[in-house]
Amino acid sequence: MVSFDLNFTDYFVISLYYLFTFAIAFIFPKLKGRIDEIDYISAGRKVTLPFFVASLVATWYGNILGVGEFVYRYGILAWFCFGIVYYISAFAYSLLLTKLIRNAPANTIPEQIGLKFGETARIVSTIILSTITFPAVYVLMVGVIFQMILQIPFFFAIVLGTILTFIYISAGGFKSNLLSNSLQFVLMYAGFIVLSIFALQSINFDFIKFSNLPQSHLSLLGNASWQFIVSWIIISFQTFIDPSFFQRCISAKSIKVARKGILISILFWLLFDTMTVTTGLIAKIHFPDINPLLTYPILSNEFLPHFWKGFFIVAMLATIVSTLESYTFLSALMIGNDLFSKVRLLENKSLKARIRIGLVVTAIFSIFLSVAIPSAIDLIYRTSAIAFPALFYPLMISFTKKKLISNRQSIWLMSISALATIFFIVVKYYVVLDNSFVKNLTSLEPMFFGFICSTLLFLIFVSIKKPRATTTTRV
Repeated sequence: MVSFDLNFTDYFVISLYYLFTFAIAFIFPKLKGRIDEIDYISAGRKVTLPFFVASLVATWYGNILGVGEFVYRYGILAWFCFGIVYYISAFAYSLLLTKLIRNAPANTIPEQIGLKFGETARIVSTIILSTITFPAVYVLMVGVIFQMILQIPFFFAIVLGTILTFIYISAGGFKSNLLSNSLQFVLMYAGFIVLSIFALQSINFDFIKFSNLPQSHLSLLGNASWQFIVSWIIISFQTFIDPSFFQRCISAKSIKVARKGILISILFWLLFDTMTVTTGLIAKIHFPDINPLLTYPILSNEFLPHFWKGFFIVAMLATIVSTLESYTFLSALMIGNDLFSKVRLLENKSLKARIRIGLVVTAIFSIFLSVAIPSAIDLIYRTSAIAFPALFYPLMISFTKKKLISNRQSIWLMSISALATIFFIVVKYYVVLDNSFVKNLTSLEPMFFGFICSTLLFLIFVSIKKPRATTTTRV
């Protein structure tokens, strides 16, 4: 593992970042008095535009080492897969869903599905959505950076990074999340502005040097297969079931704040993508054979002077931790609100207590996944493939007045779609195959099978003549 060449000033800057973050979590939310349950979950549903934008931008852009890995491997294809398709999905979300979500009574996506399709559907959707809310990919990246900073074993680096994040999230809930995200928003942009300046200086601002890259790196679609491209387009639709979008929309002060906030966020993402793609390509020019996951750490370690090196490490941590803490809280919220409320031993505990127990569960599963699949790209790609096909139709239907499918049908749709996707993930990545037909079949991306399965089931269930509506909502 590559290590950072750091001195006292770099460590001082890194330590200062964590001191400020802990102060935000433990002190600032309590200045106005006791944090009640509504504040803890959704900041009282009074989030203003600046905090909405800062929090959403910082949260949605946490996979920074994965972006570096992708740019290094494929070039500006990263701009398409991690940028353009997401801009389109976010724009559609702002127009179609912000009003529906802001007016919804639910605190979480599973609760929203449960209001429409019953408690069993709520539990099933919680389990499925956990595949993208467990912040394993961000735990992995924080662990990588901590290992490079402290030169400790990878497992201990992951555990340390996870504990530091989980402690301050437990203290102030979503209000702490919003405040720390605002700090992290400033740091992530400042850090990548610094890296972009020094990286461009390293090539003397000579853009002709980009011609030394493989031609595929300079093509928007590269040499990627149509299946790969379409898969990332579908992955971007995950925005529609993304709990961080849902959480911020229900917490916004108004529908206007939510809608306008998403549109402004798209512009900030465009700016950030410009910097990450440019610096990633420069890293490829200088270092044609490195571990792609370490693209930004190696570039910064080589070209940034001390102090700025520590500052950029803080920027990377801020980018990652902003998302890690958001998804940590969302995962714990779903577990505490939608799962533990049905457990006899925990149902009488307060929601805040159940959320804090959910934090422990989230930590354990996230550490396990980050050790089992030590690639940022593979983690996000394979886990995203499961949730979107299973939850897209039930969530969209939950906002309609008509009940297009029954409670039982919604459970079948979610369960079968998720299992179908998991089956093809296992076959594609973990089973050695000799049969040529099966090999050709599994050359397709697992998400295709899951989404085809959910679409077919949805069409079948909608076409089935349903009996007269009954007054019960039980499955």
